[in-house]
Amino acid sequence: MNQRTIIFLGPQGSGKGTQITKLEEFLSRMEAHVPIVRFAAGTTLRPFSEGDSFTSSLVKPIIAAGQLVPLFVTSGLFAQYLMEHMKGNEHLIIDGFPRMEDQIPDLDSAFHFYKREKPVVIHINISDEVSMERLLQRGRNDDTPEAIRERLRWTSEQIEPVLSWFKSQPYYQLVEIDGNRTKEEIHFDILDKLGLQ
Repeated sequence: MNQRTIIFLGPQGSGKGTQITKLEEFLSRMEAHVPIVRFAAGTTLRPFSEGDSFTSSLVKPIIAAGQLVPLFVTSGLFAQYLMEHMKGNEHLIIDGFPRMEDQIPDLDSAFHFYKREKPVVIHINISDEVSMERLLQRGRNDDTPEAIRERLRWTSEQIEPVLSWFKSQPYYQLVEIDGNRTKEEIHFDILDKLGLQ
């Protein structure tokens, strides 16, 4: 099995995290000796914001307010994570990055630098209604209908040019996945699109 490079994109509530975990488990069973490096933009930012650095202290209220963290912070964490974890023999799975067009050059240059071949972009697409229903079920304080609608609007605006860019580049393969189905159906669709079954 070749070393795989896979990016997962999709709105909140699309189940990216669940599907990445299922894919990790599958790959681990198929080829246990190949390590998996997983970068998740959101889960990397939150611990960083709790740190004791000056930058962390500035990032923390931005995240708490549900606002957008400056590009250089996210891109810097992405670069640092790869430099610390890449060994040259791993599958690389990226969750939720790039989220906007301005972040594409950082990801693209990293892939070329590490000579990652045939990256696949998996876009899990769900309706706003399904996303709203799933996010409200989480019961988080910041998951009000108004806040969710605003995040979905922003995500839709930002992700379209990102997807268009990937679609236009022969170096990448863009795969559209219908996320309005069961977790198992989505998982098997992803395996099929990746040629793993």
